[in-house]
Amino acid sequence: MGELGQSHIVSLGDLGRGNKNSRHEPGDAGTTKCFQMAKQYLDGFAGIPYDLVAGNHDLEALSEFESDHDNLQAWMDCFHKPTPQFHKYIGTKTLLLGLSTVQFREAPYSSHEVYIDDKQLEWFQQMVESHPNEDGWKLLVFSHAPIMGSGLRVLQDVHIKSGCAWLNHCSSNTRNRFIQIVKQNPQIKCWSSGHFHLSHELQNTLVQVGSCTFVQVGVMGPKSTRDGRRQTRFFRGCAEDCIEIYSINHHVRVPTTTASPVDGDNQTDDGGGETKAEVRLDATIDLKTGGLIYAREQETNGDEGSGASTTTTTTERDQEWFQAYLPQEEDGCYLEDLDGSIGDTSSDKVCWWHMADGKVLGLHQGQVVEYDAETLAPLGVVVTEEQLHNREVLVVQNKTTLALVDDIKQDIEVVHPNADGSYWRKLSRSKVIRLDEQAREEVAKRWMDQNQRHRTEEDDIGKRNADE
Repeated sequence: MGELGQSHIVSLGDLGRGNKNSRHEPGDAGTTKCFQMAKQYLDGFAGIPYDLVAGNHDLEALSEFESDHDNLQAWMDCFHKPTPQFHKYIGTKTLLLGLSTVQFREAPYSSHEVYIDDKQLEWFQQMVESHPNEDGWKLLVFSHAPIMGSGLRVLQDVHIKSGCAWLNHCSSNTRNRFIQIVKQNPQIKCWSSGHFHLSHELQNTLVQVGSCTFVQVGVMGPKSTRDGRRQTRFFRGCAEDCIEIYSINHHVRVPTTTASPVDGDNQTDDGGGETKAEVRLDATIDLKTGGLIYAREQETNGDEGSGASTTTTTTERDQEWFQAYLPQEEDGCYLEDLDGSIGDTSSDKVCWWHMADGKVLGLHQGQVVEYDAETLAPLGVVVTEEQLHNREVLVVQNKTTLALVDDIKQDIEVVHPNADGSYWRKLSRSKVIRLDEQAREEVAKRWMDQNQRHRTEEDDIGKRNADE
């Protein structure tokens, strides 16, 4: 940001490769070797200082560490961090704040929920309040996952169904505190996050709420990207009144002679010429007005920006897959007077409504989904597409009862709320619990195999004795 002397790098976490198996090898996500390799990489940026936050996979070294505390401490020790969070003053009255997840093994539901503990949350609020907007402060915040209410694009069949899309997704008492702090403090100008592995081309990867611009950051690794694009965000301060947001497109190569505000990763093309990653201006944050101006809008207004808007059209498949419906007050899909069937339950049907207890439910992609009542952000899936197949959704008794009806089988199933009053099903459980179950199942399978072989040997011996 700004001149090289005031530059700073922030890693948003998930430093290493994932491993779906129970045993992690050195170099896999969350291991000491992974941290050491990442540190060597980050140390190589020509002496530019850096900070980082922990992502869910950074605490996943189950074979190396017994507890989340030990795993997190190893991460902190490697990068010489006294705390999981960080703050850094950069430029004129500009402050960077970072928040880290602290649990994986101890997660009550999905291990991949990015969880900020109370100690960090209290620290964050104090830091924000001690750098007020009235004094001209500009705060840029970084976390691995986005916050609820940010409006960023999210995957319904991945992170929403698993209950790990937002910071503190499964913690109803704290998950809305982040957006509340943002709305109450206009000095928070930008909040950057990753977690979804989505590219910058998709809609809703730059979203403004109040004076804060929420920024989706892509991935660099070819095995991590969901749509083939490999990208990094680059922020540049322009004087004291704006911040330019660029995409560094590692998957697009341009000649090194092409002018850009930052040097890309130099490589050699098939013809022997040197190339670097394409750098594209996406948008500008006006720090005086708090407005977000897309590069395409700048070009339309006569300002020759260097790239297209982040809302560049992508493929139809991408738009269908990489999405989750976010209800809006005036979207025409709200069902006000509802007492009976909601009608068509096909994948094309989109609607939402309030239950009598204030909970917000909706139908999208052939699934019944619950939304947060305050922000209308998707919380989780109540009824999956498979469960809803050939059944009708009823909301009856003054919106107190949700039921599924199968006319063919003459069957009705009431969808009861959970013990905490929510409706969405916690379909994803802790990885530690799942691995323990798999281990016990493997023990039982080996016992059965050994017992079967033993019985076969006894039968063979008995048969030989009978023949004699």
